[in-house]
Amino acid sequence: MTKEDEKVIPVRVALRCRPLVPKEINEGCQCCLTFVPSEPQVIVGNDKAFTYDYVFDPTIEQEEVFNTAVSPLLSGLIRGYNATVLAYGQTGSGKTFSMGGTYTSEQENESTVGVIPRVIRRIFQEKSKCADCEFLLAVSYLEIYNEEILDLLCTSKDKPIISIREDPKDGIKIVGLTEKEVFTAHEMVGCLELGNSARTVGSTAMNAASSRSHAIFTISLEQRRKGDKGDVMVSKLHLVDLAGSERQKKTKAEGDRLKEGISINRGLLSLGNVISALGDESKKGTFVPYRDSKLTRLLQDSLGGNSHTLMIACVSPADSNIEETINTLRYADRARKIKNKPILNVDPRAVEMKRLKQKVQELQVMLLHARGGVAPVSEPAENVSNILEQNRCLQDENSKLSRELSEAVGQTALMFERIIMMEQTNEKLQSKLEELRQHAACKVDLQKMVETLEDQELRENMEVIQSLQQLILELQVIELRFGGEYYPEAYTAQHALRQAQMSKELIELNKVLAIKEAFVKMCQNDSHLEPMQTEYQENIQSLQASVGSLQKEKEDLIQALQSAKKDTNQAKLSEQRRKRLQELEGQITELKKKLQDQSKLLKLKESSVRNVAKLNQEIQAMKSQRVQLMRQMKEDSEKFRLWKQKKDKEVLQLKEKDRKRQYEMLKLERDFQKQASVLRRKTEEAAAANKRLKDALQKRSEVAEKRKEVQNRGTEGVSSRIKNWLLNEVEVLVSTEEARRHLQDLLEDRKMLMEAGERPVAKVRRRTLTISELEGQGELEASISKQVESLETEMGLRSAQIADLQQKVLDADNEGRIKQRWDSITTIVEAKSALKILMAEVVASKAANAKLESELKQEKANVLDMQKILCDERKLMSAMDMEHQSQLVEMEQRHQEKLTNLLNFSNKISRAVVLRSRTRDIFLSFWTCWCLHSDLVIGLAKCSDRSRLSPEICIFPLQNKTIFACHA
Repeated sequence: MTKEDEKVIPVRVALRCRPLVPKEINEGCQCCLTFVPSEPQVIVGNDKAFTYDYVFDPTIEQEEVFNTAVSPLLSGLIRGYNATVLAYGQTGSGKTFSMGGTYTSEQENESTVGVIPRVIRRIFQEKSKCADCEFLLAVSYLEIYNEEILDLLCTSKDKPIISIREDPKDGIKIVGLTEKEVFTAHEMVGCLELGNSARTVGSTAMNAASSRSHAIFTISLEQRRKGDKGDVMVSKLHLVDLAGSERQKKTKAEGDRLKEGISINRGLLSLGNVISALGDESKKGTFVPYRDSKLTRLLQDSLGGNSHTLMIACVSPADSNIEETINTLRYADRARKIKNKPILNVDPRAVEMKRLKQKVQELQVMLLHARGGVAPVSEPAENVSNILEQNRCLQDENSKLSRELSEAVGQTALMFERIIMMEQTNEKLQSKLEELRQHAACKVDLQKMVETLEDQELRENMEVIQSLQQLILELQVIELRFGGEYYPEAYTAQHALRQAQMSKELIELNKVLAIKEAFVKMCQNDSHLEPMQTEYQENIQSLQASVGSLQKEKEDLIQALQSAKKDTNQAKLSEQRRKRLQELEGQITELKKKLQDQSKLLKLKESSVRNVAKLNQEIQAMKSQRVQLMRQMKEDSEKFRLWKQKKDKEVLQLKEKDRKRQYEMLKLERDFQKQASVLRRKTEEAAAANKRLKDALQKRSEVAEKRKEVQNRGTEGVSSRIKNWLLNEVEVLVSTEEARRHLQDLLEDRKMLMEAGERPVAKVRRRTLTISELEGQGELEASISKQVESLETEMGLRSAQIADLQQKVLDADNEGRIKQRWDSITTIVEAKSALKILMAEVVASKAANAKLESELKQEKANVLDMQKILCDERKLMSAMDMEHQSQLVEMEQRHQEKLTNLLNFSNKISRAVVLRSRTRDIFLSFWTCWCLHSDLVIGLAKCSDRSRLSPEICIFPLQNKTIFACHA
């Protein structure tokens, strides 16, 4: 064994700090760690420093952590040394992230890949570089859940029982654990993903994906040289992701989560005891409690055994987790003191075989030398070695040829099986081809059917799309019509203008309608002229008959005149006939003129009838338009009434909201003042506790000095010395616990202040959206801004107080002082005296506690009475508020009724005005018709008097219109 194998090396420790998470930032947490540049050192608070092998601040990436701390272990792993990477820390500190316990092959962000995937890649890179060695790799993955070992790579339902055994030669062995042999990095990553998916994970208040078990991923590496199969090196790499230590107060764990947390803390406590036993020089050679937990049993070789070990201590920088951070730092500092003794893992049987072979060669050389006597010593040895080498080569070649022969036989059998399977597949394909040929005719029909169905589906989809587009357009129109918010004044003015416009249109429509109705009535008043029309028609017929007879007589006279021209004797008669003919022509002309006048009068009558029908249609259309317009006015009025009622209701609601908002503002101000007073009181209490703790620490140092003086002077005054020392220690401990309590209160207060600083901004935004028209919004925002500024100031003050208290607690909670606390009590007399003093203090504390509890009960009873009175007052206020609301609703209803009556009255007035206008127009129309009728009667009377002598046509004007009257 070489000197390198015999050397002792310590456990290396790497400290890694994660950044502040969003939850801690929202709570206003500050960083409590200071990293020394270019030095592996971290400072907690002001002056408490810790030094490790590696320190990584929150800005360091995963790759740098791996290259700096983990990569050297892999070099030793390839050389044949065991290695362990151990991640420790509180829950939510980044252990699983650092180790890569949630890695998947689809992970794209290379910078977030943890230690385990990078180790896998590096191992296979080193394997590809070593061409003269054969590598055999195997992996196992287990978790310790509630002190039970679970195999994460076993997929069967009936999982075997796993037990731990210890071999004097091979160390710790796990019986029943699945160990898979892998050949590629992809296979090993697949095993990692399989185990990660089977790990037990739960959610707590501190971590949404908290590991609830300790996980160990083990890579076994076996190396043998290609030329020498006896030279074998076996090494193992344990990658351990421990579950985080947790406090129930912070994780809010209940039920199974609480049991898991207890089991996790128990295992970590056992690990801490092992680390303390191994790292304490004073306990060197004492019993190490490896068997207290299965975790420590499995890590026995990694802690104080045959392994290169790296502990990655993960911490949180938040000052709210400073106690857990301090514990982790102390834990890691103790782990640095552990000494391991790694050795080269060479197969002892191979070493023994090599030694025996060398011995055989030496004996054979000696034998040949004894027989020959002349051969030099070196020559027989060389011949024997050559023969042995040839024999070994032939054996290797023989085994190689045998192996190739068996592989060829296996491949031949495999090819035969493939040929048989291909023949079966060919037969199936032939039968399938026949079926396809038989169904070839159906293919076209199926295609047509498919196309028809596709067209039908496409058409249905287009119809659906069109209907959706139409619906979208309608919704857009409705949104454009009703989407905008109308201000009450603008909407009221718009309604008044619309009502005035419709009233004006209605009045104009009524006027036109009255004129047309009067004209129709006037035209209809001509109905009494129907008998006269009949008489006119008879006159026309008689005139036409007279014209015909006169025309005939004219023709007869013309013929007679022509015949008379031939006879000279009849000249006189011809002259008479010519005169008669001229008279007849005059009569015919006059009758034709009368006939034309009568025809014009008939055409005028027909035109009047057509005009009356057209006017009747127009009157009906105008009446329907008037009804529609009146209905529209009524609907508009009703809509306006409903809108006004709705807006008035909204105004009342807004007023109620404003009143509630004012009440909430007052309540918030009262709460703020109350909170400020509570915070001031807590600040004063924290300052007082800080002062008491400072005084107690100072007094402790003074007592320690006095104790040294007393010890130097002798044993006189033991009781008083013990009493002073004990009371001082109790006061220090009480002050420390009180400081811790105030520290927790300050952390909660800072969290509340942070939330209160974010809440007013959201409230301002909501108010701006809902009651933007209310006045005083600027003043509200200004007051809230002032509150936010004051809250930020208070939060800064709380952070300073938290840092001060944390420093004092760190000073009081010194690990060395805790260990040396009871060193001053060295005799039974001092111990009895201390017990008496403690007994007296306990009795006094119990009595004071009982008195305080009695006073507290009395105060609670008083508070209950006051709460009952307050509840009665609130009920009374609620009843009065409901009565007030009912009165407001009743007054609003009365107001709406008055508005409705006023609107109806105004509508009646407008209708009366329209009716009066219509009455006046009707009266004028009636008067005009009456005048026309009177003039027509007088004209007809005169015409009838004239027609008694001879038929003629009477023409006389009536109000700028010509009326023709004929009478026989």
